[in-house]
Amino acid sequence: MLKNANRAWEALLGFFGAEDVNGIVSSRRVFGIHLLPDLQAETLAQVNPYAPTLLGVHQPYEQRPLTISGLLVRGNDQAIAITPLQYRDVDIGESEPFPALNTGLWLFQVDGQPVAVLLSQYSNFRSGKFAQVEIATLPGSEAQAFARTFLKRIQEAGANSILYRGKVLSFEGGSDYSGMSTEMSVHKLSPVAREAIILDDATMARLDRHVFAFNRHRAGLRRLGQSIRKGLLLYGPPGTGKTHVIRYIASNLPARTTILITAEQVQDLTRYMLLARTLQPSIVVLEDVDLVGRSREGMNSPKTEVLLNRLLNEMDGLGDDADILFLLTTNRPEEIEEALASRPGRVDEAIEIANPDAACRARLIALYGGALQFEEGAIDDAVALSEGASAAFVKEMVRRLAQASLSLRSAEILDRAMVNRAMVAAVFGEAVENGNRIGRRIVGLSNAPKHAGRAGAPPLDGCGEDLELGTD
Repeated sequence: MLKNANRAWEALLGFFGAEDVNGIVSSRRVFGIHLLPDLQAETLAQVNPYAPTLLGVHQPYEQRPLTISGLLVRGNDQAIAITPLQYRDVDIGESEPFPALNTGLWLFQVDGQPVAVLLSQYSNFRSGKFAQVEIATLPGSEAQAFARTFLKRIQEAGANSILYRGKVLSFEGGSDYSGMSTEMSVHKLSPVAREAIILDDATMARLDRHVFAFNRHRAGLRRLGQSIRKGLLLYGPPGTGKTHVIRYIASNLPARTTILITAEQVQDLTRYMLLARTLQPSIVVLEDVDLVGRSREGMNSPKTEVLLNRLLNEMDGLGDDADILFLLTTNRPEEIEEALASRPGRVDEAIEIANPDAACRARLIALYGGALQFEEGAIDDAVALSEGASAAFVKEMVRRLAQASLSLRSAEILDRAMVNRAMVAAVFGEAVENGNRIGRRIVGLSNAPKHAGRAGAPPLDGCGEDLELGTD
């Protein structure tokens, strides 16, 4: 009868039997829509050994959840039709998208007993989109035990999502016109080696102690009754590499999922925090936190204070067993509200990511200029001429030196790009003596044209590479 069924109730009636169909027992679980790929993969893993029949079913109203009891409605106007299977591509941060079912009804037998599993999704105007899994069996201890085990594994798949581990997630509006879902953007992190993080020894030691050592000892801390949630504030002038440090942390904690919140998206904070709790252990990144968490005295609208209170409430609402690491960044630490910055449990440690000293600038030049050949004394000159400048400035100057060396290489047909001291003086001199205020800010210099001073407010992160995690 399944082959000839045009409506869902006909398929269920033929599968369970006319006498038993009204006595079936069902249970369902509801999850955030972002877990649909995990739920589908786990459902397939559990039902495929039983050689199931998979049917597509029509969902008349996106806002109304489909249920197995709803599929049994037989009125002509309300009967649910059997349809071809419909898939949509969902970006999970891999080279190939995940083919997610819109709606699927699996019918199979376990030890001669009929079982139905329905995977579907629906939307709520206020709360967003959801995925749900429902299982229906006949009454009986063995059938009910199978249903409980099935749903337990589905819940575990949602709680221990493996598809997003080691990746960066953020909610995006609109469409990218690629045909794939843009409800949530997924970025696969490129590895960032320790050698690519140019910080002084004291700062690196603090990162190791408050991030990586803390992460290794989470289980022990939990056994000792200590909290395993932690908040860190990374502060410093623009262009010093705060975003790059976050990439380094996230890419070297592959068991965690990173949730990225930009200042303009903080109005969706509740949604982000639900995602972070669902995908524990997780990292929550809130960049430019001063735009939301600024001192109440400096607020210019009630809306800003509402957002601050929401942030504080979300952080306070987490239990000590919440396995969440908060990473907050700011260029203006003095403007942050005391209730956020000065209370352990919200921000436990503040780490300055400062402009590089002379030793760090030399390492930056070696890092970014690895393919260049420097005349003796040229690196020392570059270090001296960039005193007080940001890592962004150093990176840009190395690029300009590389460009200048290409002209010399073409003229002299050199085997390797050469950077001499005169070239360093010319390139750095042009930037340092630039009287254009905007031009100086772009490369990371102060407004005074006499010498490279403290960094201004350039929009680029000097140590950034591929993945855009926002501005520094």
